[in-house]
Amino acid sequence: MIATQPLHGIELTEAQEKRAKAVHSAALVIDGGLVLKQDELHFEYRKAGGVHATNHTVTRPDSDLQTALHEVDMCSRWIEANPQEVLLVRTVADIQEAKRSGREGVIYGPQNTEMIGTDLAYLGTFYDLGVRILQLTYQRQNWVGSGCGEKRDAGLTRFGRSLISAMDEMGIVVDLSHVGAITSTDAIELSTNPVILSHAHPNALSPTVRAVSDDVLRALAAKGGVIGVTALSAFLYDPQHPKVRPDLTAMVKHIRYLVDLLGIDHVGVALDFEETNTPEHYAAAALRNPEISKAQGWSYEEKRIHDLTEVKDMPNLTRALVWGGFSDDEITKILGLNFLRVFEQVWR
Repeated sequence: MIATQPLHGIELTEAQEKRAKAVHSAALVIDGGLVLKQDELHFEYRKAGGVHATNHTVTRPDSDLQTALHEVDMCSRWIEANPQEVLLVRTVADIQEAKRSGREGVIYGPQNTEMIGTDLAYLGTFYDLGVRILQLTYQRQNWVGSGCGEKRDAGLTRFGRSLISAMDEMGIVVDLSHVGAITSTDAIELSTNPVILSHAHPNALSPTVRAVSDDVLRALAAKGGVIGVTALSAFLYDPQHPKVRPDLTAMVKHIRYLVDLLGIDHVGVALDFEETNTPEHYAAAALRNPEISKAQGWSYEEKRIHDLTEVKDMPNLTRALVWGGFSDDEITKILGLNFLRVFEQVWR
């Protein structure tokens, strides 16, 4: 159900509120990036948010093969134990079934290829287990290519090229979030399929080590890809007021910029929330990735933008998009249909 509380920096008319509620209720909503917590509270939040499919970071970025297999198995057992709430997504039909049945489709989308090492046979293993989106790197250099946190980006390795060819053949979406610019450009050029930035933002508006240049974004769109805009303060901040916590007007600004730059068919939503996060984990992550923490400077309590702090707040984004002048068809594409189009093309 659409929340009716006032939004920070936004005022809607009664007609706009009614329209937003109708659009959100009818839309197929896909969250392009989330670490979901496998508990009852997630079910409650997901239902309130009206989300039908989630790209779930099913393994930790630094997990080795044995750990990753255990993490995937644990999530699969959780899905099997809750058939009335969730289902594993292997095809686009599964996402459509999730919406029809009022459940959440969980898409397995690891944020690194560390667990594969240099053995492509394991790519097939993870595909069989349900992985349908795979991020090439996580900040650092690995066997595939360079992460965005490296000072030097050497592009895709020979193994990385073989991996992308195998992903194209199997039907696994290439994800370039956390990937270096040159490695990203190589991947876009090499892949025969559209690729995605599941959770990212444009460098032109909020420069960070995780931001993406207009050149890479244009190349992504030219190949038919989609970028999912995050709802994190560190990635939506205003450079003129870097200490002011952003709100939904900032997210709308990022979405409008990308739509004007790339076209309406290439922009989606990815909250980039980690539901399992704690203050201790947040601090530890800052130590592991100082290039990110230096750019952030946000407390644990303010790491997410105003009025969009949990999955349950997703309807507030629809309200903000209505306020921002987007049409019903445009909002529906942004909320899920653009990602769905890529999945249809890649998963076949």
